Amino acid sequence: MINTKRVEWVDIIKYICIMFVMLSHLETNTEIMKSFYTPFCLTGFFFVSGYVYRQPESFVVLLKKKSKGLLLPWFIFSNLNILASQVISFKANRCLKTEVLKNLLQIRGYGDGLWFVAALFVAFIPFYYVVKIENRNIAVIFIFILSFISKLYVEFFPKNFFPWGKAALPWHLEYIFQAMLWMLLGYYFKGEVEEFVDSKNTRLNRFILLFVYLVLIAFLSEELLGKVGWIAASYIISLLGVLLLIMLSKVLKTNNYIEYVGANTLIYFALHGKLYAVVQRVLKCKAGTMYCTCLHNIYYSIIISVLITILLSLILIIPSFIINRWFPWMVGRKAAKKA
Repeated sequence: MINTKRVEWVDIIKYICIMFVMLSHLETNTEIMKSFYTPFCLTGFFFVSGYVYRQPESFVVLLKKKSKGLLLPWFIFSNLNILASQVISFKANRCLKTEVLKNLLQIRGYGDGLWFVAALFVAFIPFYYVVKIENRNIAVIFIFILSFISKLYVEFFPKNFFPWGKAALPWHLEYIFQAMLWMLLGYYFKGEVEEFVDSKNTRLNRFILLFVYLVLIAFLSEELLGKVGWIAASYIISLLGVLLLIMLSKVLKTNNYIEYVGANTLIYFALHGKLYAVVQRVLKCKAGTMYCTCLHNIYYSIIISVLITILLSLILIIPSFIINRWFPWMVGRKAAKKA
């Protein structure tokens, strides 16, 4: 019988990551904060996706499960957001047909609001076969090389080669191996590696890891290392960031709020953008001059971004509850049985 009980520290990681994802989309975001959380906020999601992965009995079973849990929610929420933009839009009017076509193409940065969900779905397809490789070291090295090549491709491939002006490929094909690397590390983390990390999870070691992580972020840059060197260094920084995230999540105390947000990150990822647009519009209308002035102050900007992110996380509990209670099929879940 499959154990369906949620892993507490996994939900804490998902909570932390989705909060940083929402914060990253705010107008109040600062580059200092972004440099801190960027290395781990998305890789953390891929890592725990690999950690909770259970190899199904066949590829068909996997495809059905991921279509229901990822592809269907992507299709529903991405198109709902497009339709909502036709009604509630604070930017230039958008052509519905163009937005729908862009969404179907799923090209990174080209009208792909729910790109992460689509990318995760695509990554699971080859992931099913990679985890069948008996030698774990060979599997990790193989995927790391492909991930590194894909990053070089994005960096050096001519941007004007495709009509959309980006090196990105439809359905995030250039991102598959980058996602799979962290999924694979998460999958192999279970067992001896996790036990070893747990044995070293002391306050002193967490402090040392945080110190090293901050030093690398502060002193390493593309200008210093060059493009290829910076790409290589980014793997080390992200690995340290994810490791720090794991160690902290295993000692942090959780509560109903954190667990609920962590269990509904797909809904939060799908709905926070439109909600933030409304909140931002209200702030600009009610406190326009003061709001804009605060954005130019780094300290006020940080405070405002954190407060707005927390506010969004609280408001989104309402639609999350409604979806889970009456429309669970929208996120690939079954209706909860009544007690």
